[in-house]
Amino acid sequence: RRQRQMCIRDRFAPELLNAGLIPVAAVGGSAAITPMKIADASTLLGGDSVSMQMTRGDISLAAAGTVTLRDGDKIYAFGHPFLSLGTAELPMSESSVVTVIPNINNSFKLAVPEALVGSMTQDRATGVFGKLGIAPKMIPVRLNHVNSRGQKDTLNFEVARDDFLTPLLLNITIYNSLTSQERAIGDATVFVDGEIKIAGHEPVKLSRRFTGGQAPIQAAGSVAVPVNTLLRNSFDKLEITGIELELSTVDGAKAATLERITLDRGEIKAGETIELTAFARTNLGRVVSQRIPVTLPQDIPEGPLTLTIGDGASIQKNESIQYFVPNDLSELIATINKIKLADRLYLKLTRTSNGAVIGVSEMPNLPPSVIATLNTDRVSGGSRKATTSEILEMQIAPSEYLISGEQTLTLTVAK
Repeated sequence: RRQRQMCIRDRFAPELLNAGLIPVAAVGGSAAITPMKIADASTLLGGDSVSMQMTRGDISLAAAGTVTLRDGDKIYAFGHPFLSLGTAELPMSESSVVTVIPNINNSFKLAVPEALVGSMTQDRATGVFGKLGIAPKMIPVRLNHVNSRGQKDTLNFEVARDDFLTPLLLNITIYNSLTSQERAIGDATVFVDGEIKIAGHEPVKLSRRFTGGQAPIQAAGSVAVPVNTLLRNSFDKLEITGIELELSTVDGAKAATLERITLDRGEIKAGETIELTAFARTNLGRVVSQRIPVTLPQDIPEGPLTLTIGDGASIQKNESIQYFVPNDLSELIATINKIKLADRLYLKLTRTSNGAVIGVSEMPNLPPSVIATLNTDRVSGGSRKATTSEILEMQIAPSEYLISGEQTLTLTVAK
C-alpha cells in the first residue's frame, strides 16, 4: 500500500498556525503501523532528528525536530515548545532528514518518521520531553471510502489521543481522504456511516448525509464533533478503542426545501391510519413528493392536535434535550445517539397540556396540585413549564433528497 503524506489545505491552516504548527508536504514512507522498536545505545542521541507523530499508518502527520539530550531513557528535544500541549502522549519516533528547504521567511526540513521508540509526555516552553520504551495510547481508525466512480479505498491509521488534537486530526484526515479521491470544489453528496467504539459502553452511532459545496467539510465534522464532546466530558475512564467509518460520495447536490404538507382528511379517529403527503422543491426547482402513512395510537385523546413535519434541527430546537446535562458517561453516549439528524425528516404529533420539564424528562398532563408545588414562591429553578405534550414521534424514511424546513397543520380527533 502507498502511504498518504498529508498536505494540509488552506482551510485548515488558521487552526494549525494558531497552534504554532506550520504544515508542509513531505516525502512518503512506509504505511505499516509497526510495533515499538527496542531502544539501544545509539537511539536518539543529541543532535539526532526526532519526530513527534500525530497520525501514523496509511495517513502520516508528524513534526520533526532535533534531540537536545539523551539521559538514560529520557529524551529532551526541540529546545522550544511543539504545540504547548503541557502533559501529552504522542508517539516519539526516530527520523531521517531528507533535505532542508531554505527560505528567507521560514526555512524548514523535510524529514521521514521511522521506527517508534517511545512517547512524548511533556510539551513545555523550554522544549519537549519523552521516554524511550513507553508505547503511547492511540485511537485506531479504519476508513472505507467508495467514490463516485465506484472505486473502494481502505485506509488504516492511528490518531493520537489528546483532548485538543484528536478532533482536529480526525477533521483533517477524513477531509483529505475524501478530497484526495473526489473534487474539492463544487457540489457533492457524502454519506457517512460508522461508529465510535468506547470501552465498557455502547458505541456512538454515526449515520449522516451531507450535500452541497461544503459536504466534505461537514462530513469530517460529523465525526470530529462527537469525539470532541466525548473527550471534553468531565467523566473518568473514557477510552475510545476505535473508529470505524464507511464513506461514499456522489457528484452533485441533492438538496430540497419542504414547501407544504397535505392530509387525506381533516377528522380522524384513534387507531386509524392516515396518509400525509410532503411536497419539497429541489435546488433545481423541481417539486418532489413523499407519501407518509401514519398509524395513530389507540389511546389518543379527543380534540385538536398539532402535526409537525420538519428536519431534525427544526424539530429539536425547542426540546428539553437542548438543556441536557449528563450525570455519567453512559447517559452522555445515549443522548448523543438520540440527537435528531438534520438530514432526516421527523413527524411529531402534540396537544396542548399543562406539564413541566425537569432536567431532560418531560412530564406532560400533570395534576394542578403538582404544577402548584413546582411553581411555588419558595422554589426557583429546577424545572420549566411545558405547554405541550407529545402524542407521537417518528422518523420518516429518508428520501432521495436531503429535505430541510418545517411545516405544521392542525387535525381533530373525533369519537
